[in-house]
Amino acid sequence: MGPFYAPLVSRWQVEDLRSRREVVSFDLELTKTSVEYRGGVARFSYGGRLYEVSLDDLPEVDEESCEVYVLLDREWRELSIARGRFYKLCVFRRGWAPTLMIDGVTMHSVLENPLAVTARKIERAGGRMFECCTGLGYTAIEALKKGARHVVTVEIDINVLTLAAFNPYSRGLWSPQIDIVIGDCIAVAEALRDGAFDYIIHDPPRLSHATQRLYSEALYRQFYRLLKRGGGLFHYVSQSGTKYRGLNPYRGVAERLRRVGFAVEKIKEGYGIYARRR
Repeated sequence: MGPFYAPLVSRWQVEDLRSRREVVSFDLELTKTSVEYRGGVARFSYGGRLYEVSLDDLPEVDEESCEVYVLLDREWRELSIARGRFYKLCVFRRGWAPTLMIDGVTMHSVLENPLAVTARKIERAGGRMFECCTGLGYTAIEALKKGARHVVTVEIDINVLTLAAFNPYSRGLWSPQIDIVIGDCIAVAEALRDGAFDYIIHDPPRLSHATQRLYSEALYRQFYRLLKRGGGLFHYVSQSGTKYRGLNPYRGVAERLRRVGFAVEKIKEGYGIYARRR
């Protein structure tokens, strides 16, 4: 699997096309493309291909629309997957990177650009890095910017990676410096050698009954084993997890990390916990 280059639009680009703007973005505002209009048809080139699309066939959108649409076989299709669960990409403001939604639950902030949130929570990374929970790849991409030389990132859900392949903001995930492993994070970690990594980033979904294993002492023990002595760990902890059974997830995570041997260096509420292997 690799990045898939096809025209994408959200409500802002649909509005641009309906307004017959001469320049429109087909990668969610990363770049701009010249568009010619002939009657009710928009004509443009993207990714080395020429497209002609009827303005009458554009997706129906309004001020509440967040969906992303991809042009495939001359048809605009919502960028979503219904396979056991319902997955889709959504954009909440022009120029923001998409957020992933699963069964109506957002996996990123809807109050600001997910990339800005990622940049703040990944304060440092370096050397050879292991990441649990790839998602759309924003964390792994940011880790390279913060100094990581190579990233091994694990994602259990192929549907998430399929959407990432269409997302122009995820293209850096297919860097030669990033290896994507599809599988269970604990099982993958158990198969790797001791001291294989300089840094670990754990970016799990919010704490719930379904995600408890990703907050478990068993997983933290594997993280400790995988790190070189003095190696660092950043564990993202969603603020929304504070509602889980009335518990404080930061305190619980910090306690379990200490029990397996980590020195907890900083708890940054709203983002996560920084720790280091002794």
